[in-house]
Amino acid sequence: MNNTDFASFLEDALGHADSFFAVILPQLKKPSPQQLASLGQVLQSGGVVERRLVAKLFTDHLGEIGADYLKQSLNIAHPKLFIEAAAILGVLKYEAAIGNLASGISSLSPELVLPAVKAISTMPPSRRVDEILVGFYLEFPDETRLSPSIRYLLNHQRSLVHEMLERYRALAADRRMWVLKFLAETGNSEALKLFSEELLAEPLERGLYCIRGLGLIATEASVEILKKHASHSEWFIRKRIVEALGATGKASAIEPLLGTLHDESTQVRGAAVESLSKVGNLNPDLLIKKLETADKTVKINLIRAMGQLKNEKFVQSFIEILKDRDTLFFSIDAIGDLGFAQAEFSLRRLLKDEIWFNRLNALEALAKLPIQGLSQIALEASQDENDMVRNAAARILAGLKNNRQS
Repeated sequence: MNNTDFASFLEDALGHADSFFAVILPQLKKPSPQQLASLGQVLQSGGVVERRLVAKLFTDHLGEIGADYLKQSLNIAHPKLFIEAAAILGVLKYEAAIGNLASGISSLSPELVLPAVKAISTMPPSRRVDEILVGFYLEFPDETRLSPSIRYLLNHQRSLVHEMLERYRALAADRRMWVLKFLAETGNSEALKLFSEELLAEPLERGLYCIRGLGLIATEASVEILKKHASHSEWFIRKRIVEALGATGKASAIEPLLGTLHDESTQVRGAAVESLSKVGNLNPDLLIKKLETADKTVKINLIRAMGQLKNEKFVQSFIEILKDRDTLFFSIDAIGDLGFAQAEFSLRRLLKDEIWFNRLNALEALAKLPIQGLSQIALEASQDENDMVRNAAARILAGLKNNRQS
């Protein structure tokens, strides 16, 4: 079959995706340069489905012959083919193409930079790969390409972290920011000392990346560093510190988080609630003890956090706190979120409360519990004098009916 015939044959085969491989593979047992060129033309100008089929031919069937053809096709003058070929060579981990791929890392061909970096980052670890990736990240002039490249560089973080730490002090200030951003995403403990120093020296600039990195390093040492900055004068720094403490997943982060529940910033307090909902179960007794002595603001925020933890240890404390009218709105909701049947009796008593929204909240909290007789509870509530309570009861009854039918 000559090249013209094969091109026509290929076009027809691509029109029948379900039988494409069965039809085309017998013709490609020993692919000729002309046949490979026809396949390359599809990669350059074919539709999405056609390109996907041909790409699978290269990755699954054509082996080194196909990979070598694609390597030779990496020409920045043909950007569409370069992008498709780079993706395939990355999947194949074809190390022989590394040099050709690196030609795409040029400010003259900005659309090829990320495809080239991505493909190189999939290659097995080597000094050559590290040099190309580090050189790109530390020197490439168009910084818009740096941020999306981080997810690719993370494939080689074990060696790149050490390399970037060694070069850090010699970099300009703006490039230091980018290095810290990458190091933060690695969560590599080798960067702990640098994060600590930069957070202390430049908390409002470079330190912002260090905070995230310390959270992801997630060691007792990183918790200690974060604790030192938990009372920073700027609320957005405190908020990031609180978020990072939650990200550590360490029990030692609970105590400083409890201290931020009375922060003057609502954003910081909200972040503290979220972080405590991640780590609070590592020391539930500490939360219970704090709840017993907390002032109203702290108590409300602590109730919100504890409700998300779904820890049975909290049930009795919540039942007791239902007696506090100042926090009743929050404790009813939280005890429903906990989801334990032991709270049923205390919540049912509130269905007779003089304030309608307490009755409403108690009914909705009961609907979250694994209890018998919910339909009867809702049926009785459907006679409530308040229409909001009646509507909630109707929704619960409808939901129960739908569940039985399904």
